[in-house]
Amino acid sequence: MTLKRNRRVLALAGSLAALPLMLPGVAAAATAPIDLGTLPGDQYSEVNAINEDGVMVGSSTPLETQIKYHAAKWDALGRISALPGLGGEQSKATDVNRGGVAVGWAHKDANWNQAAVKWAPDGTVTALPYLPGGDYAIANAITDGGVIVGAGRAADGTTHAVRWNPDGTVVDLGGLPGGAYANAGWITPDGRTVAGTASDAAGNDHVVRWNLAGAITDLSPGNPRSTPEDMNDFGVIVGSAEVNGTTKPVRWERDGRMTWLDWPERDPGWARAVNNAGVAAGGGYLVFGTESPVKWNRAGTRTTLSAERGLGYDIDRLGTVVGLENSIATKWSANGTPTVLGALPGGAYSVATHIAANGTIVGLSDNENGRTHAVYWPAG
Repeated sequence: MTLKRNRRVLALAGSLAALPLMLPGVAAAATAPIDLGTLPGDQYSEVNAINEDGVMVGSSTPLETQIKYHAAKWDALGRISALPGLGGEQSKATDVNRGGVAVGWAHKDANWNQAAVKWAPDGTVTALPYLPGGDYAIANAITDGGVIVGAGRAADGTTHAVRWNPDGTVVDLGGLPGGAYANAGWITPDGRTVAGTASDAAGNDHVVRWNLAGAITDLSPGNPRSTPEDMNDFGVIVGSAEVNGTTKPVRWERDGRMTWLDWPERDPGWARAVNNAGVAAGGGYLVFGTESPVKWNRAGTRTTLSAERGLGYDIDRLGTVVGLENSIATKWSANGTPTVLGALPGGAYSVATHIAANGTIVGLSDNENGRTHAVYWPAG
């Protein structure tokens, strides 16, 4: 499962709203994270995905003016290793399946020509084919069966959503009519449903879905802009859509219906994650200038997890939400009891970005030198 990545720029809204269904509970004692470190010579790291067995992939980065990503993999014990590139300077791993096959991208040369790649469990790297006439691609997600989705540049210079079949065949999923950009970010375990973003003829991004035959559906045709953040195993998508210039949290059902999740009319909010029961986590500005972490039940009713500044980043099958509160990684149990997960020694910031099926939590934390490292909290 791919980690959620925040790509939005949020505006502050001016309404003071009541916080319904505030969950009581005293935060449990902090649990120190384990530093996943960096590759030799690097200063920063991040985990972008974790599989059911606790294998993690992401990147490690040196302290330089120009950001340079180096693809990295951690085993279930947190030991880091480099994933080889294609001869260029940069690479990044974006997802990993249960078999330990990872995907991402890598530069092929010093000119930053980029290819989508997959890494075998032993680290062997394979460049995935471009679209005909194309010279750029990225892989975002992979199923346990080896179906990969992402994006690639077409011969006319536009960016299309792409699917690579297990045999390596590239399939052009295209985009919306007149649009110049489409990117497939998620795929269901059975490979039948793909979700992502596509621009319309005016350049506005829409949440879209492709079926097994490759047909695209615009899931928010009546809204000027919408953004997907997650899709569950059944094809239910959550994210946000713009209403009168304000971002609102949305869930798109399997049949394509939009469900507006409970949120004050004047305030921006968004859903970041959804579990297989359709329960979502996220947050927004319930109080002027302050993000509040929340979750929504299947009916779309909102529960505010904390009155403090924070955000929900992910949710597991039990309804456990992970994120941050007051700039420190936090976990909320299904009944809303918070547990402060802590930060690295000397660090003033941490966030839990993902909770895996086995209960392992991953995220980021500053250290005493102000460097941000990937961290994890083992299951149990």
